[in-house]
Amino acid sequence: MDMNNDEKLKKIDEIVNRTYVSYETAKQALEDSDGDILEAVILIENKNKSFNSSDAKMKGEQILDEIKKVLKKGNATKVTIKKNNETIVNIPVTAGVVGVMLAPFLATAGVTAALLTQCSVEIVQEDGNVIDVNEKVEKGMEDVKRKAEEMKGTFSESTNEMKDKFSESTNDMKDTISEGAEDVKDSFNQF
Repeated sequence: MDMNNDEKLKKIDEIVNRTYVSYETAKQALEDSDGDILEAVILIENKNKSFNSSDAKMKGEQILDEIKKVLKKGNATKVTIKKNNETIVNIPVTAGVVGVMLAPFLATAGVTAALLTQCSVEIVQEDGNVIDVNEKVEKGMEDVKRKAEEMKGTFSESTNEMKDKFSESTNDMKDTISEGAEDVKDSFNQF
């Protein structure tokens, strides 16, 4: 389907607004669905089915916990929440005002833990260092997944070793029984 750039951009905007994906992802889905918005949305939803809401909630809660942890240290000057690289909220942080400013925003704007997974949260420290909270949480989740995979591998190796030893023992027992049977058979043949 051939469409002009304005029409294509409007369709991509519609997909982004409905699915909260990046423009790149929306553009690719639109192209893959031959310009059909509904098909593009369904395509994105199907790709994201493995991402379940409890995972989003857990990740969102981890992001909130990380924000609280950094803010408790007291060296933050600003909290910025962005969606699709566009700043939604830019909150200056002063001692004692954090809870007063941040909590009502999170409540009244409806920014839930799940929504935070679709946004990026940055905290600017006094020294100018920018902490990407989502990146820290993502790294932590990747570390947990990696450790789980390592444990799974270790468990599989141990299981295979046990299986091999059991098989080896079973074969040894079969050999011993066969030898014993041969001895018994030879003894009967001598009579």
